[in-house]
Amino acid sequence: MINSIWRKPSVQAGFGIVTLVALAVLALSGPLAGLFRTDNFMPHATCYLRDPRVIGLHVTSDLLIGASYLSISIALIYVAYRGSKEIPFHWMFIAFGLFIITCGLTHLMEVLTVWKPLYWLAGGIKAICAAASVGSAIGMIQHVPKIFALVAAVKISEERRTKLEAANQELETFVYSVSHDLRSPLRAINGMTTVLEEEFGDRLPPDGKGYFDRIRGAAIRMDKLIQDLLEYSQISRKEFPAEWVPLAAAIREAEQLLEEDVRQRGAVVEVSPEMPAVWGNKTLLVEVFANLLSNAIKFVTPGASPLVRISATQTGNKARISVTDNGIGIEAADQQKIFRIFERLHPAGAYPGTGIGLAIVQKAVARMSGSIALESAPGTGSSFFVDLPTHPAAAGEIRSGRWLL
Repeated sequence: MINSIWRKPSVQAGFGIVTLVALAVLALSGPLAGLFRTDNFMPHATCYLRDPRVIGLHVTSDLLIGASYLSISIALIYVAYRGSKEIPFHWMFIAFGLFIITCGLTHLMEVLTVWKPLYWLAGGIKAICAAASVGSAIGMIQHVPKIFALVAAVKISEERRTKLEAANQELETFVYSVSHDLRSPLRAINGMTTVLEEEFGDRLPPDGKGYFDRIRGAAIRMDKLIQDLLEYSQISRKEFPAEWVPLAAAIREAEQLLEEDVRQRGAVVEVSPEMPAVWGNKTLLVEVFANLLSNAIKFVTPGASPLVRISATQTGNKARISVTDNGIGIEAADQQKIFRIFERLHPAGAYPGTGIGLAIVQKAVARMSGSIALESAPGTGSSFFVDLPTHPAAAGEIRSGRWLL
């Protein structure tokens, strides 16, 4: 960082000015020891007529000003050091910090000269402060256009944020419309088909019953599609609190949601007894495991009993959870497609589903500052690997309070 700061022309110019002033001070005062001579000058206390009230007023004020200057300069230099990659013109903070340090030293010298007339030393420090002031001013003037450009960029970003908030509001309105207005006709279709089947089912020919079943099946699939779309939208938009979540508890809850499917398909789910806790959100984790388990149970060779193994390993502040099945597997060329929304590799009649489940998984994992990977081959099953932070420091996501963004 020091090298990058030194390459700034304004920093080099400021350093040159400080060097020249320091040399001038030495030239005027003789050897360095000459800065500490008093030349029979009178201390400031004499000018104050040794009045303790005046002395106390000046000394207290200068001490407070000097201490404040030093504190401000240390804070500026620390901010510049910690934010060197994020803060524009961070080296200016360092320049201002050094300038304020010299300002603070001049006030501390005012305290010292109340009792000891070290005016040569006080003048030398003021000269260095003047040089630092000139260097900082030159650097500031050079960057005035860039500062205005930065202000303009911030203004544009604020306008974009306002537009984004408006777009999100419109999206929420759309989601409400989808969840209520679009699902209502589907519920009406399901209700009417049920009534028609009960009242007139025995009068319908076989073809008519076939059409009836297709209408009902299409309505059910459409309703499920809308539900999954709403779920994906909520995971994208909703705020979720960050918390410690035991993986075992999230997996257990996901198994309970799929209990009937597990029983009907004769599936076996083996969970490692040693599962760590992660820094994430339980609702999102339950969604992740429910969708992965559902796919593992669903996509198996006809007649085969699904077998799912879930385990986890921890390295540093990260946990890797693996969900391995004995399913039909996935071609290498299709392994990125499956995470796209509405992407299906098989006809709807072959395997049920809407093609949104793995898109929900990927979105939920990303919201928890994690990642997901896949290893699979046709006929050998699939292994999904979910990496999640086990400590807030490893999360890495931008946060607003305790909320995952």
